[in-house]
Amino acid sequence: MRGFRREGFDFGFLHAAIGQRTRNLRQVQQGFQPSDQRVQGFLLANEAVHNLLLSILGDLSCGRTFGVASPLLSFVEDETGVRAVGVMTPPRNLVVSQSGTVGAMGALAGGLRSEGLDVPGVLGPSAESGAFAAAWGRLTAQPFRRAMAMHVYQATRIRMPEPMAPGAHRLATPGDVGLLAGWITAFNEEALEESVSDPGAATRLAGDLVANRGRSMYLWEDGEVPVSMAATGGSTPNGGRVYAVYTPPEHRRKGYASALVAEVSRRLLDRGRRYCFLFADRANPTSNHIYREIGYEPVAPFDTYRFGD
Repeated sequence: MRGFRREGFDFGFLHAAIGQRTRNLRQVQQGFQPSDQRVQGFLLANEAVHNLLLSILGDLSCGRTFGVASPLLSFVEDETGVRAVGVMTPPRNLVVSQSGTVGAMGALAGGLRSEGLDVPGVLGPSAESGAFAAAWGRLTAQPFRRAMAMHVYQATRIRMPEPMAPGAHRLATPGDVGLLAGWITAFNEEALEESVSDPGAATRLAGDLVANRGRSMYLWEDGEVPVSMAATGGSTPNGGRVYAVYTPPEHRRKGYASALVAEVSRRLLDRGRRYCFLFADRANPTSNHIYREIGYEPVAPFDTYRFGD
């Protein structure tokens, strides 16, 4: 591999085969420019599908860190421009984009493998995440399995539930950190495969959310009793994401989550966002029904694959 250095960023250039043609896989390992206009233009062509990638790049461009290891940006390009993008913030999974050509995910996997990089898993549109998983499995002889199947949703207007659940929403404060940490832990254990409880990490995340630094947490209260939570953040150039929606079992089936998600989504749109996004587990018919009822529309299936035994 040959490379050069410009403005403090290390660039490497590798060649990878896509079908019977040779394309360039450009890879940045020791930091990169998340505002690269070619990458941004490619991702913005389908902002809903790429909302997670766009929000990660936006956070990185603002100086946010995701861990001790340097983030990795990879993209496949040909003479027509960028054809696929992959972003990884170790130790998290690789996030991949839609691909603009057959074989792009194979090229991406080959480039990452040639650098000796460890990829714990991959998340992205179903076709692309599956293609990357298959390619990575062939290259590394690692087994892989689908760990989660989701839908990405988009809303441009919100229909408030009728009737509304009793109570009202409010912004979470530092005094809620203990409650939120417990709910975040419960949410992870319920929603994420092979989740490992980490009270310290949950407390740090709760503290970050109540600090309102680009992300916020909201609570629905009924009679001054917190009964549901939902976070907002994940900003893209034209949208924002709702996530970490959780209602404790004893408060479910009372409309609290529907009311809260509707309120915080409307809040995002009222503040000038054109779109609201969220992800929902395809295996959870209740949450999918709730989101569709208040105005969210499914855009694309998303899958997560894990590598190794």
